[in-house]
Amino acid sequence: MPGHHLRHLAIIADAAAASAAPPEDLVLAALNKAAGISHAAFGTIPALQAFSFHAPGLERHLDTGAAAGPVLQAWIEGARALRGAAAELHAALRLCGRVDELPDALRRAVVPEAAPHHGKSLLWFLRYGGRDEIARAAARFFRERPGAMLGDDELDAWLDTAGVPDPDLVILAGGPLEAKDALLWQGSYAEIWHTSVSWPEFTPGDLRAAVEDFAERQRRFGR
Repeated sequence: MPGHHLRHLAIIADAAAASAAPPEDLVLAALNKAAGISHAAFGTIPALQAFSFHAPGLERHLDTGAAAGPVLQAWIEGARALRGAAAELHAALRLCGRVDELPDALRRAVVPEAAPHHGKSLLWFLRYGGRDEIARAAARFFRERPGAMLGDDELDAWLDTAGVPDPDLVILAGGPLEAKDALLWQGSYAEIWHTSVSWPEFTPGDLRAAVEDFAERQRRFGR
């Protein structure tokens, strides 16, 4: 059991590494894994309110199949897997990023069936960058409130993650240990856990190891 309340777990997965597999297989495997790990997270972390998944670089495979074909179909099937996981978890599925740039068929696949949820959220980041998110949030704020002052609390309400607790733990799965352009504002005081285990090989056991490590840490919140 975590020694701290873990309300929001974010995973940034290196799912776009060089692979001999067809891109449609890579995309579907990455999204199916995200759906499965979200189940494991909500099932083992009692206080968890939000689970976030971001795979920077995977979008290049979306560009490949943006019009039609097996790559786009893989994105749609993966979106349905995430939507199904959210429904089973009684969570709200939220797509974060430049959603308007996604193919219509993919956006429709993400929209969940109307179902009650209990304050839980499954967040999926697509066409997303942390710096871009902050810039879009600030632009929306000043369009709506010209001449107003933009402070910390005001910005929170205009981010893609508005209303969701900031991440307590960010897992970097696979790839090098390096800063990512993701959740820059929200993750300012998050604990970071890195594993070289590739995303296709990431298991609930790896998730448990991250949560157990988090429980032993003395959080400093930037101090």
